[in-house]
Amino acid sequence: MAISYVKETIEVKSFETNDKGEAIIVRKINLKGGKRRQLVQVDFFEDAIPYTESGQEAMQFVVSAYPSIPTAMRFSSNPPTIDDRLVAAGDDSVLFKAIGKTGSANTWEPTQYTQFPSKEISATNTSEFYSDQLYITLKWDGQPEVAYGNIALSFLFVFNEVNVNNLTATLGKMAEQHDAMCALYMSTGHMTSQTILRGNTFPMWRYGGIRSEHTISPTATNSFFLDIDTRDAEEMSTTAQIRQTVADARAMSAFDEAFGDRRPDWLTMDLNQGIIAGPTRADPIPLKYADNGNTLMY
Repeated sequence: MAISYVKETIEVKSFETNDKGEAIIVRKINLKGGKRRQLVQVDFFEDAIPYTESGQEAMQFVVSAYPSIPTAMRFSSNPPTIDDRLVAAGDDSVLFKAIGKTGSANTWEPTQYTQFPSKEISATNTSEFYSDQLYITLKWDGQPEVAYGNIALSFLFVFNEVNVNNLTATLGKMAEQHDAMCALYMSTGHMTSQTILRGNTFPMWRYGGIRSEHTISPTATNSFFLDIDTRDAEEMSTTAQIRQTVADARAMSAFDEAFGDRRPDWLTMDLNQGIIAGPTRADPIPLKYADNGNTLMY
């Protein structure tokens, strides 16, 4: 792998927010095509303290292969409410993300940043992309229709680069384009309760395959399939007992109950035909053959 270094800046002397107090600044970085890049290190530095009006302004910026589209989700629900946050840092389209809390108005306070990956992990980042471009998307949230300015940020990117064929590079770009089209609203969690967690998730016997009584049994290893004695000499099972066990495994259950009556449904696999289908007749009817060898049917 070849290591390359890219240094870039975002510098904006003055800009004005819209009626929602938002402003979006995008910086495009052109790279060589036909390569798979691993972003192994990211560093950024605030060269100037931005102008603040209320001291409650916020800054978000994302490093990605394509411009980061603001979502319909909130950045802050507490006053002052901030809408249209950038995509979550855990999204596949995000290579690096940071959030900055600006200092109070009319004071000499640098912006306080939190970042993902963290400073410790970002020194050994493993994010990969194929696009021949890199975007820094900065979203400023402040007072509506107010002139802000003095934005100055410096970035250092360290890449491990590998040449790839045209097909690999094209498919990689297509995947990154789809990742960049983030959903306007995401909901990746679901509400649960202690009762549901206890009876459903740990263990999962409510939705198939594992019997709760066998899960907590100290002799579960030997008693799970067929009844055997785990402490004394093994007691032989009769054919009728084994057939009853197979029949229990075939019993139907409700959708939210464990499969089978004390036996898993897959117990019938690899059993002898006589056990699965029932007893073989001791004295089968003798077959009668015609002169040409065909079996005569009566």
